[in-house]
Amino acid sequence: MMVLKIVAAVLAVLPIASASPAPSVPLNDLLSNPASFGFGSLSGAVKAQVEKLSGLDNCQCACSLLSILVPAKVSISTSPNYQDIPYWSVQQSEVTPACRIDVTRAEDISTTVKVSKLTQCPFAVKSGGHAAFAGGSSIQNGILINLAKLNEVTLSNDRKTTRVGPGNNWYDVYQVLDPLGVSVVGGREAGVGTGGLILGGGISYFAGRFGWACDNVRNYEVILADGRIVNASPTSYPDLYWALRGGSGVNFGLVSRFDLATFEQGLLWAGSRFYDFSHNASLAETFSKFVANAPTDDFAHLYIAFGYVAQLGGFVGVSGPAYGKPVADAPIFADLNKIPSLADATGFNNMSGLSAALNQTTFARQTFKTVTLKDDPALLKAIIKIFTEEASTVLDVPGLLPFFAFQPLSTNIISKMSKNGGNALGLSVADGPLTIMNLNWGWTNAADDTRVFDTINRFISRSFDLAKSMGLDHDFIYMNYASQDQDVYAGYGKANVDRLKAVQKKYDPQGVFKNLQPGYFKL
Repeated sequence: MMVLKIVAAVLAVLPIASASPAPSVPLNDLLSNPASFGFGSLSGAVKAQVEKLSGLDNCQCACSLLSILVPAKVSISTSPNYQDIPYWSVQQSEVTPACRIDVTRAEDISTTVKVSKLTQCPFAVKSGGHAAFAGGSSIQNGILINLAKLNEVTLSNDRKTTRVGPGNNWYDVYQVLDPLGVSVVGGREAGVGTGGLILGGGISYFAGRFGWACDNVRNYEVILADGRIVNASPTSYPDLYWALRGGSGVNFGLVSRFDLATFEQGLLWAGSRFYDFSHNASLAETFSKFVANAPTDDFAHLYIAFGYVAQLGGFVGVSGPAYGKPVADAPIFADLNKIPSLADATGFNNMSGLSAALNQTTFARQTFKTVTLKDDPALLKAIIKIFTEEASTVLDVPGLLPFFAFQPLSTNIISKMSKNGGNALGLSVADGPLTIMNLNWGWTNAADDTRVFDTINRFISRSFDLAKSMGLDHDFIYMNYASQDQDVYAGYGKANVDRLKAVQKKYDPQGVFKNLQPGYFKL
């Protein structure tokens, strides 16, 4: 009876499109031979409800089928009781799905993929929803797979592995692990989702010791294009395991669980310092020296950032030192400590506290963009000058908060990327030391989008052209900081792209994820 009530409610809010189901949805074939579509036998009650489906377009049919097959987990966006779920950027919230399924187990995702294939209704997947562009983890008139309830965080008995669901953000993970005295290689900001960060690479305070987050996954539980649920590890589906390490899940399968390498971890020393902009050259020189010297101390991490904050009087500098032990002002930060700061929020803390302190406020509108550079202090100082020139042209934009940062990609980090068969990113120690430059700008009104984007594009173009003229450019594009118009995979190198495409063809020969999951970065 519960199934009948749910289906009746769904049909009541779905608009009538025609007198019969869309001809591309083979419902009669599903009823006569469900196994050919990956489903087990259908009960009489389910068949009766499927037979009643009529007058629906592809996605209306998909949402109705999901309501029958996965009862009580589907919400229809046209229903008066539908509740939107939050996203980090307004652009992501500007599109509305036909329906949302709040999955609670891997089998729910498998069913959704099969229904999407049957109906040809596209879908998107939301982990933390931290992408900056519409469609990254949202979708217009398709199926939204919401992973929020896949929120397991379970430490193994031997304390070496943590099972983490992709519905968690990093604060959720650290809240469980900090009291246990252990941690994992994860994100630095509380609100970032586990799924996107890991699958795109994953910069971490612990990168010097262990590499990026994608290099510290022992096993992925993955739903394939045919609906099968498999485990990918160095010994099981090793080619898929390799591809998921930086190749993103949208090309190969949907990850429903990460088994993360876990290590003993107490308090760290870390935090932020704020500087008068007159110290920007000293900060650039200090950061450049740190990136070169980072292999002398794997426990150390440092980024620097620059931005404009009217409330603070204009352009400012920021540093983010971190040390993986409860040691204040470790020797590797000696040069940084000589630069006088306006405010100092460094101190001893656990990962929960640090991630909460760094968590970004939600802006009305957001964008990312990134390039990778070879380490050179003169280049960094010149880029800071370009930033002030370009940002100054749009300071009248309401709500503008323009920031960019230099992130470390030192040789000790790159060297850890080769473990367990390596990752898909195409980086080698010979490339380094490198610096990842990432932009994160926020503003208020859609009317200013073109003006802001044009300014950002000029800033990036001028910076990269300068790097190229100095022989300091690098092709790598870090997925998690990339904008929608950047060719991420081109920076992985032809050999890795060819290998990724071979894995994609093997596990998704019909192009289910390529064609039916339109958002995010595609091979």
